Amino acid sequence: MARAIFLPSHVGLGHVARDVVIAGLLRGRAGVRVEWCTAEPALGFLERLGEPIAPGCRGLESFSTAIEDLYNGRVRGLRDLASRLSILKRNREIVEGVIEGYDLVFADEFWELVYSTPDSVRSGIVFATDILYKPYSLNPRELVVSFALNRYFKRVLPRYRALIYLNDPGILGSARWYPLLGGRVSEWLERHAYIAGLATSYPPGGLPPRSEARERLGLGEGEHLVVATVGGTSAASASLLDCIEEAAPALERAVGEALGGRVRILALPGPRTRWEPRRGLVEVPRDPAPAGLLDYYAAADLFISRSGRTTTADLLCAGIPAVLIPIPGHFEQEEIARHMSRAYGYPHLREGECTPGRLASASRAALERRPNPPRGLCLGAPRAAGLLSKLLGSPGLGSPNDGGGHE
Repeated sequence: MARAIFLPSHVGLGHVARDVVIAGLLRGRAGVRVEWCTAEPALGFLERLGEPIAPGCRGLESFSTAIEDLYNGRVRGLRDLASRLSILKRNREIVEGVIEGYDLVFADEFWELVYSTPDSVRSGIVFATDILYKPYSLNPRELVVSFALNRYFKRVLPRYRALIYLNDPGILGSARWYPLLGGRVSEWLERHAYIAGLATSYPPGGLPPRSEARERLGLGEGEHLVVATVGGTSAASASLLDCIEEAAPALERAVGEALGGRVRILALPGPRTRWEPRRGLVEVPRDPAPAGLLDYYAAADLFISRSGRTTTADLLCAGIPAVLIPIPGHFEQEEIARHMSRAYGYPHLREGECTPGRLASASRAALERRPNPPRGLCLGAPRAAGLLSKLLGSPGLGSPNDGGGHE
């Protein structure tokens, strides 16, 4: 029996959610056993689903906590940051012994296998990512960071057995590896990666029927649902939920006027955020996401959300209106929010702009511009599974030469 091991990033839950779908499609081929290796919160997510965890992987330290501390202002200076990065080295030393003997090793932004990993190890790994370039800015410190990261990505990412790009290539635009130099990133991507497209946390066409989802969530006839979610980390999460609760009366009026009928606002703090409404203006379900967000995607009329890649892919590919509010200072989420606005009409706000009036106005705009899902771009999961299947020597599930995620 062919054995595959999946290593999803344990920063948040977006990577593991889409990887569960890829694994399910891969298992559709007889003779493939998929095991998992990761840390919290991704580990707990997999255990709740009953997924098999590879021996030796339960001792990994979560890097999600380090990222949350960074964005919540709890990292004190370069020495503290360096100590957090040492998590990656310790985890890598464990993981390099675990992955030996598998027929396929698939890592989804599992940074342990990027950070100081020998090429002899990289050459046996299929690496997936939705980020391979950091935009440049006029801030001198950010400029140096962008240059260093881009130089490293350009040099290291082609050294894997295969590189899968799980993103909309249009987000790269005319970006160059270095300011005015280094060639276009999009051209490099065409040469070095398999462009699969957007990978969602549900199989294409896999959302439950809207009527069934609404019934499970207890929605009455003529009642409209607004869902506020902060994703799988606690990075600046409570402040966003506080803003949404403060804006609840204005949101109810705006959505009610746009759609007619009653409006219900549900807040989903996620597994890493402790938050309770102070004024009782929004609801927090007791069991907010027993099967992920699928029922909420199927039932909602509007989302107010952070702009992580998997969440925004889920929203776009299901045609769900949304207002996007990226984590402050998170360059990847900020770039995704700008691209979703330019390409698909999604309104986005900076967190400092999150006032009742602006949030209500953005919500009206979102409902007026319901997105048209780019179907060809939304097949990232089956395309990735197809490439993995081919690398295992199994036919079917697509081909790495089918044009990737281009429209």
